[in-house]
Amino acid sequence: MRRIFVGLLAVIGAISLLSMVGLIAGLWWAFGAFLEEDPLPESFVLALEISDEIPEASPNDAIAAFWPTQAELGLVDLVDAIDQAAGDDRVKGLVADLSGAAPGFAQTQELRAAVFRFRATGKTAVAFADSFESGAGGYYLASAFDQIWMQPSGLLGLTGLSMELPLARGLMDKIGLLPEFESRYEYKGAMSFLTDREFPPALRENYTRIAESLYAQMVSGIASARRMSGNNVSDVIDGGPLLAGEAANNGLIDGLGYAREAELLATGGTLETVGAGQYLASAGHPHAEGVRIALLHLDGQIDRGDDGPLERQRFAGSVNFDRAVDEILEDDEVRAVILRISSPGGSFVASDTMRRAVLRLREADLPVIASFGDMAASGGYYAALPATHVLAHPGTLTGSIGAVGGKISGAGLLDEMDVAIGRVEIGDNAGIYSVTRPFTQSQSLRMKRILDSIYDDFTTKVGTARNLKQDEVDALARGRVWTGEDARRVGLVDGLGGYSEALQLARQSIGIAPDAPVERVRFPRDDYDTEALLGALADGDIMSAVLSLGEVARMAAVILETQRLGTGPLIQAEAPHMRIR
Repeated sequence: MRRIFVGLLAVIGAISLLSMVGLIAGLWWAFGAFLEEDPLPESFVLALEISDEIPEASPNDAIAAFWPTQAELGLVDLVDAIDQAAGDDRVKGLVADLSGAAPGFAQTQELRAAVFRFRATGKTAVAFADSFESGAGGYYLASAFDQIWMQPSGLLGLTGLSMELPLARGLMDKIGLLPEFESRYEYKGAMSFLTDREFPPALRENYTRIAESLYAQMVSGIASARRMSGNNVSDVIDGGPLLAGEAANNGLIDGLGYAREAELLATGGTLETVGAGQYLASAGHPHAEGVRIALLHLDGQIDRGDDGPLERQRFAGSVNFDRAVDEILEDDEVRAVILRISSPGGSFVASDTMRRAVLRLREADLPVIASFGDMAASGGYYAALPATHVLAHPGTLTGSIGAVGGKISGAGLLDEMDVAIGRVEIGDNAGIYSVTRPFTQSQSLRMKRILDSIYDDFTTKVGTARNLKQDEVDALARGRVWTGEDARRVGLVDGLGGYSEALQLARQSIGIAPDAPVERVRFPRDDYDTEALLGALADGDIMSAVLSLGEVARMAAVILETQRLGTGPLIQAEAPHMRIR
C-alpha cells in the first residue's frame, strides 16, 4: 500500500511538473512578440518619457529579465541610455517628454550632466512638457536641453523652494498619546513632527541653510544653461507660476506647441523615435565589456533582514546587502566596486551590518567608490564610511550624523477609553518598549545611555574615516543635514559628481586608463534564469528543475499581474521632506 501511495505521489508530481513546463512554454510563446526586439533603424532619435519620480535602481526582477522593453527604467538605465546614444552614430538627437516629471534634486543633476554630455557630441536635445506643474525639478532638468517646448495652455511652476515640517504635538496631546523620543543632538529632527509644537530653532537654522544651498544651485544651473543672469532668474521665480506666453517672453521657453510638434522638431519629420527601454534592449548598455566593476545599490530605508525581489515598499535589507557583498567577493573578476547610496538611514544595527560588509570589500583589496544619490543621511552615510572615495551631487542631502530613539505611549488614550492593562513583569526594565505606558525613570536613563553609545560610535568612526578630530566631528555632526556642496566644503565627502565620475575614480583606483573599457555588473546578479530550468530538465535533474520552476512561475505570475494592471512593478522613490516648488 505504501509503495502504491508513493508511486501515486510521484505520478502527480511528474504531471504537475509537465503542466508547469507547458504553462511556461505557453507564456513564452504568448509573449514571444514582445521578447523579439525589432532591429533599430539606421537613423533615429532617442525618446525619453519621465512622468513621475524615478527609482534610483532599475528593478532586478522578472519584468527586467523576461520582458526588458517593458521594465521600469531606473536612474542608472536612463543615464546609460543617454550616454550610449551620445556615442552611437545612428542616434541623431534626443527628445524627452517631461510632463509630470518629479525627479529628486540630485537625480536631476545626474540627468542634467548626462544631457550635457550628449549635447557635447554635437547632437540636439529637445525637452517638452504639457505643463511644468510638478514643482521646479522638471524645469530644472529641462534647462539642460537645447530647446524647451511647452503646451500653450501650460504653466511654468517655477516658484522657488518650499520646505514644510508638520508639527503634531498638539494633536498627540489631544488624543492622549505621549511621544517620548531622545535625539543626539539638536539638529536631529526626525521625530520633531511628533515631539514639538513649534519649529525648533536648530532645525529652522539647518533647513534654512539647506534651502539656500539648493536654491542657489538651481538658479545658477538655470541661468547658465539659459544664458541669463542669476538675478533675472530669481526675478522670474518671484513672479511665478508663469503662463506659457509669459515664460516664452522671459526667455525660459523656446517654443509653444504640443508633443507632436516638439517631436517633429527633434526628428525633422523624417526620423523615427526609439524609446530608451527598447534602445537599451537592442543596442545594449554601455560599459558591457572590459575590466569588471561591480555596481552595488543601497537604496531605501535601511532595515534588518532581507528585501525580497517583489517587495513594493522601498527598503534596503541588511541580509540581502551582505549576500550581495558575498557574491562580489566570490567573483574573482571584480576589480572595484561602485556603491550607489540613496537612503535616509534607518536601523543602526542594520547600518552597521552594511558598514562591515563594505569594510570586507576593502579588506579584500577592492577599491570602493561611494556615490551618493538624492540622500545619504544617517545610516546611509554611516554605511559608506569605509569607502575609498566618497562622491555626492551638489544637491545630495547627506550627513545627519546623530541618533534618535524612543516610543509613543498610549496610556492617556487608554485611560480616556476606559481600557485597563493587566501586567505580569519580572525585571526592572521589562516592558521598556511597551506602548501602554511611559518610560520609567530607569528606562529613560537606559535609553539615553544607548543613544549616547550610538552617537559616540558613529562620530568616532566618522573621525577615523574622514581624518578628523573628535571635536571637529562633533561640530559637523549633532544630527545636522548638509547638502553635498556644503558636505564637500567641510570634508564629509571627497568630491562632487555621479555615476560618470564614480566610474572614472574606479578606473583610476585600479590603475587603468581613463578611457579603458569596463564591464559594469550590478550585484546581486539576476536570479531569474530560465536557462537553469532547461539545463536541469535536459540533465534529468528533476529537483533542480522544480526549484527553477518556482522562480519561473513567480516570474510568470508577475507578468500576468503586470498585464492586468497595465504597469510594471511599482518601485517608488523615497521622497525627501524638501521639495523644490
